[in-house]
Amino acid sequence: MGNLTERRLMKRIILPLLISPLIVFSSAAEDPVTVSVEDLSVVIGTEWTGSLTYLNYGEPVKDFTIPAEIDVAETEGGFKFSFQYPDEPHANSTSLTGISADGTQINGETVVANALLDTGAREIRTTSSCKDMGKAATCEMIYTLGSKTFEMRKMVTYEGETDAFRRNVFSFTR
Repeated sequence: MGNLTERRLMKRIILPLLISPLIVFSSAAEDPVTVSVEDLSVVIGTEWTGSLTYLNYGEPVKDFTIPAEIDVAETEGGFKFSFQYPDEPHANSTSLTGISADGTQINGETVVANALLDTGAREIRTTSSCKDMGKAATCEMIYTLGSKTFEMRKMVTYEGETDAFRRNVFSFTR
């Protein structure tokens, strides 16, 4: 009988220990991750210099790196990114990056992480359905924002696959 009592006692102790993390995880999953303009404001300004590295879509399939610069200005509900490519000025462009009113999206992509790193920089991750090379995929944007470094990395995972690859990365310092 001692064995039966011990098993019942173990069930009373172990079962709640196994269920507790599930309860914590499920309640945490209900609270959406958000961002604010303040989270991204550290990158506002000029004098950002660096590079764009991208995986070429055509043959040969390999990385190419070109010099790049960016100026970042705050706009209502987001930011204006002005990209300059010193060696290819015809490719200069401007894009607006918007944050949803509830802070759960950047440019219509769902915010899945917003963390302050040990380095003092902030890492924000978004995810969305996308197409890459005509294939259905999931795209993840990883923004690393600091007072001296700024990186935007696009990762792609094709539907039905588990391995992501880097499509491009902008890396800047000031």
